[in-house]
Amino acid sequence: MTGNSGIVIMEGNHRLSVASYNLHGLRQGITYLEHLCNDFDIIFVQEHWLAPFDLNCLDRIGKHMVCYASSAMDTAISHGCLKGRPFGGLAVFVNSTYAVNIRLIKANTRYIILQLGDTVFINVYLPCKSSLHCEEVFDDCLASILQDVNELQYCDIVFRW
Repeated sequence: MTGNSGIVIMEGNHRLSVASYNLHGLRQGITYLEHLCNDFDIIFVQEHWLAPFDLNCLDRIGKHMVCYASSAMDTAISHGCLKGRPFGGLAVFVNSTYAVNIRLIKANTRYIILQLGDTVFINVYLPCKSSLHCEEVFDDCLASILQDVNELQYCDIVFRW
């Protein structure tokens, strides 16, 4: 299990509990993810390995959570049958108490940006060093995030990679 957690202090000294968890596939990590949904306000998830047409599976996790998700397999699936194992995918689970005030800024294959009040939450899945063109993908991803965040009004950023 790969993960970490912390507390984010929002406006008015309000505290949000935040966790991050690399599932290594939804089937392998679902039990612990359900546990996290009971204990945290916001959960950054990496590597759910779901195809775009299966993202709705995430909506059934955590009865009091709203899920913002993206698939990394859009291109692979669009070319026909998937060869090899599934890969990638991001999600951010937000307690429904806060989700009514969440603004989805961007959800793509490498990152999801949400804003709650004057705090921006960014969940990123960067390529590993052995990936083909990893430096180019890394640079493009960070440049895209900077461009998206540059247009926002905010005081704090919570960034998980």
